[in-house]
Amino acid sequence: MSMEAWREGLFQLCWQQHGGSGLAVTVDDALDLPTTDRDWLIERIGSQRAREAKELEKAARNGRGRK
Repeated sequence: MSMEAWREGLFQLCWQQHGGSGLAVTVDDALDLPTTDRDWLIERIGSQRAREAKELEKAARNGRGRK
């Protein structure tokens, strides 16, 4: 894993969207994670974001025709 990929993964674990969903992991906690757990969490965050984006897109399509 490149340093840039490692930094990006750490950022994704620690980023907390304002008023939104997401993990609330501190940098210290993230650095204490075993590599396998950290990698799993990074992958899971990506799949969760993709799932949420699909649901938002679906809701937007279904809501357009209603008034």
